Parts: sequence; C-alpha cells; structure tokens
Amino acid sequence: MARQRLSIGTFGDISTRMSPSGRYVARTRYRDWDGHARLVQASGTTAKAAELALKSKLADRDLFQPADTTLTPDSLFSDLVTYWLEDIDLEGRSSRTTRNLYERNMRTLVSPVFDSLALREIGVARCDKFIKQLSKISYSRAKQARVVLRLALELAVRHEVLPRNPMDHVSRLHREPHVPDALMAPEVNVIRAAIAQWESAADHISGPKPDGQLGAIIEVMLGTSARIGEVLAVRRRDVDVTSPVPSIRLAGTIVSRKGEQTFRQDHPKTARSTRVVAIPTFTADAVRRRLAKVGSLGLDDLLFQSRDGTPLTTANVRRQLRQVLEGAGIRGVTPHMFRRTVATAVNTNASIELAAELLGHTDTKITVQHYIQRSEMVNPATAALLDRAFAKDEE
Repeated sequence: MARQRLSIGTFGDISTRMSPSGRYVARTRYRDWDGHARLVQASGTTAKAAELALKSKLADRDLFQPADTTLTPDSLFSDLVTYWLEDIDLEGRSSRTTRNLYERNMRTLVSPVFDSLALREIGVARCDKFIKQLSKISYSRAKQARVVLRLALELAVRHEVLPRNPMDHVSRLHREPHVPDALMAPEVNVIRAAIAQWESAADHISGPKPDGQLGAIIEVMLGTSARIGEVLAVRRRDVDVTSPVPSIRLAGTIVSRKGEQTFRQDHPKTARSTRVVAIPTFTADAVRRRLAKVGSLGLDDLLFQSRDGTPLTTANVRRQLRQVLEGAGIRGVTPHMFRRTVATAVNTNASIELAAELLGHTDTKITVQHYIQRSEMVNPATAALLDRAFAKDEE
C-alpha cells in the first residue's frame, strides 16, 4: 500500500490500540513545517480520550509554523487584521482590555482607510500621509492609529509576507507643548466645600441621598496620587489606619468592558504601580469615617461600592463628580487632575524623583511631561547668589 502523501502542517490517519499497561495509545504521522513527517502519539484511559489527547498535541504542534502561508503580498489588509488579532489571542501576553483597545482603534481608525488595499500597496508614503492627516484632527487618534498599524505590519514582516515595515520610516508625530493642569490649594478647598454641600443633602429633592463616598474618594486620591480605578479597587485588607503611620496599599484596579460586568482586577496598570503609600491625616480621617459608616467589612470587600455591594465604575464616579461640581459652577475638573495636583505639590516641596515614586512611574520623564505643572517662579536663592558674585565695591 502506498504511503499517504501529507501536506505541510497536516496529519494522516489516526490508529488506536491498547498498550500492555491497559491504556489506549493513539498515533499518526504529522508532516512538520520543515517538511519531515514524524510519528506523534498520545495516550488516554479510553480510545476516544487518547484520540482527543493526540489532536490536542497536534494543535499545539501546529503553533510552531514559521509563517501564515495563506497571507501573501496580494492579500488584503483586512485579512492581515484578522490574522493579527488571532495572533494576539494566541500569544496571550496582552490583557483583554489592551487587546480590545487595539481592535477598537484598528477597526475605527485604520481599517476604513486600509482594508481594501493589498499589502504590497501599503508603502511609506501612504502610511505617512495617513498619520499626518489624522494628526490634524487629533494627536491622540494619530498616536493610537500609529501603534496598531505598526504592530499589524510588523507581524507581516516577521512572517515573511512583507520585506519591511513601512511604519519604520514614517515621520515622527509632533505635539504642541502641553502644560499639565494642576489645582492650587484654594481650588481644592472650593471643590471639597462643593462636594460637602452636596453630600449634606441640604438641597436634596428626590431619589437616593448622597452616601458620602464621593468626598472620601477625592480625599484618597489627594492623599495617594492614585488613579481613580486604583482607588475604587481598594479593599478593607489594603487599608491600615491604626498604625502610627497610616497607609493604603494600591494593588488593583477596576475594569469595565463592553458586554461584561465591572470587576476588580488584582493588579494595577503596571507592575511598578503596586505600592504601599503612607497617607496624610486628611485621607486617614476620611477612611476612618468611611469605615465607621459602612460598619463590618470582610477583608476582601471593597472600601467603596454600590448599594448592591458591586464595584463602582470609573465612568459613574467621573459623571457624578462632573455633575456635582457643575451644579456649583465649577467646570473642567476630572479625577485625573487630582493625580497631577499631587505630583506637582510633591515635586514643588521635595523632588521629581519622589513624585515619580509616589505615582508609580519607572521614568521621571513621564512624570515631568504629563503630571508636573511648571512654575514660572525661579528659585529666589539666585538673588543671594548673584549678590555675592557681583556685589559693588564699597565706596
């Protein structure tokens, strides 16, 4: 009988037999991506279990293919996008949130322009023009489009579909200098007063009365520099207000995905973001009041939660803060502004290194660029220094 001819990446007929040990062994010939056919086998307690184990092993072996042979330079960009998203899922290194963000940015920003193009038609000039045109509309959108377009075309290069990545030669994006907005102490106190007035329910008309959480959330943000999602993810076990130095451990964040229930993720945005922060008196007092109000909490219960005991969403807290402050005539304040406010205060009174450490940044450049509001006032010590250097001779 002629031996079965196999294509690369395929397997032949599966044979199953019982071994002397009483287990079933399923085996077949598989033609690897180097062209050599090899015997692959797996065992199980039943013939069907052995066959399933074999197919699972073959599926894992299939992952070692060096390239996607279905893609060619004449394939449409839309085909590459599908394959790129499958590759992200296969690799499993990106979080679900990041993966979904990549897909959203690709589908909304890049695909409408590139989907009908063959891969060989996508060159430096086309990519460069696309990014520049998008940057005129929005720097942020251009940056997001640049990231996903580079990643998809990079995959095509790695899998030998394209000889080079045109995005490597696209002009750098230029952004107008941006001064981070931070609040001054009087502005912070005006915000505190507006929230306190609202939480007093003096002007309450209908619906559930304010539960006091918004004010406490603001105090925790001001005392830790934490992101809003990190604050909402603080559990009872993360809070220590009985030690000589009260502290809060930031070790998670709140995640809301379309079509899914909001949940607490057991790590923050980055590994460096997990940190224990000593908190000032005003934050410790706010946390104590919150604990006294909610009564008994389990160690894993959230410090801030809905009336049903579910996590608060960052979107709802942002919306509530905006509504409360706009009702008091205050506009333009966001939760992230408190993070920049804390960073600016720490930098002004201590150092940029301490501000970066508090924010959980690995690079002070990020802190300087996005979080520190630059002061126009030069250190007055220069006046005394220049007096000593250039003092007039006494007559």
